[in-house]
Parts: sequence; C-alpha cells; structure tokens
Amino acid sequence: MADANQVVIAGRDEAKLDRARAQGPALRSLRLDVTSEQQARHAIDWLSSELGGLDLLVNNAGVMHRQALSTSGAATGTAEEVDVNLAGAVRMTRLALPLLRAAPQAGLLFMSSAVALTAVPGLAVYAATLAALHSLARSLRAELADTQIRVFEVLPPVVENDLEQGLEVPKIPPSAIVDAIVAGVERDREEIPVGRVKQLVPLARIWPRLADRIVLRALGGFGGAG
Repeated sequence: MADANQVVIAGRDEAKLDRARAQGPALRSLRLDVTSEQQARHAIDWLSSELGGLDLLVNNAGVMHRQALSTSGAATGTAEEVDVNLAGAVRMTRLALPLLRAAPQAGLLFMSSAVALTAVPGLAVYAATLAALHSLARSLRAELADTQIRVFEVLPPVVENDLEQGLEVPKIPPSAIVDAIVAGVERDREEIPVGRVKQLVPLARIWPRLADRIVLRALGGFGGAG
C-alpha cells in the first residue's frame, strides 16, 4: 500500500521497525505501545500534524500466551492479552475516530482470528479478546452506519509470524493475509475470512461444536499447557 499511499507502521520493537523500513523505504515508522494512553495520544497527534489526518487505522497489535487459566503464570499473561489485544485496539480506535470522521473516506480494520468464533482450551483469554474484537467490529459498524467510516474485520487461520511460531502446524504466509485484506477492502467486504476460515464462519454459527473440533485440530490439539 505504500506505493500509492503514506503508510505508517507502529510498534514497541524499534529493531523490527528498522528492518521493515529497510525492506520498504517508503514506509514511515512510529514507536508505539498501545497499552499506553500517553503514547497512543502522541501517535494520533503526530499523524495529524505530520500527515494531516488518517484514512485507515489497522488494529494489528497482539500477544498470545498458550496456557491454562489455572497455571501459575496466567495472571501476567492474561492481563497482557487483555491490555494489548482488546484494550489497545479500543484505545487506538477511540482516539483515531476524530481523524477518521474528518476524512472523505475512512476505514477501521481489526485483525481478529478463527479462534474468535470457537472454543480453544489453553487460549481461553486470547480467544476471548478476539471474540470481543469481533463483537466490537459488529457494534461499531452499526454505530458508524451513518458516517463514511467502514469497519472491517479480518479472520485469518494460523499465520507464519512471531506470534504463532511455537505452533507446529500448517501455516499460511503473511503475504496471503495481505492480499486478502487489500482485496477485501477494495471490494468493501466488512468481514474478511482468509483461507479455510471462509468455510469456518458459517459452520461456527450452525454447528459450533464441529467448528471447535476443526480449529483445535488445526492448532495441533494442545490442551492448555504452554
């Protein structure tokens, strides 16, 4: 998207931001921890002053801890999942809405997951945060129906990335997710399931237990330890 647009990537890891800019010189970067109200406000102010506004916000920050809720380390891990995956997306969306409302055309995009639709032991809180994003996207779509802001939700399967590197299961490359996102946004598809998740979406509604089994098998069937 940086070929025809001004694209800003943001994250906590400056080394990753540097590597991304080296691969895509047209990109601009901004250090941002979405759990910080101060940093989030600074990012929005920077977008307004440096770029003059915002047309599309992609809520992509996420952490995942594979552990049962009863494990000793669950308190820290689950709190981080809620703070980053859910509260971070809510914070960035809340702060970005004034800029998006001022744009002639605008979009909000939430990176969700197949686990938002199913039950997965060992990922209870992670899945719950993405299920909350799924609900948030639906509600905001209704709340913003009389505006020019479109609300998109992307539901990918297991992807080749740092978040899911510990899962020894078949994965799809990030490029496939990117292609699906660009195509979905261009076609104004509010819900963008990727790969086999396209079949999972209706199945989760009409036969949820079967959908649960399919996702658990796709994730390698881990039962909560991690």
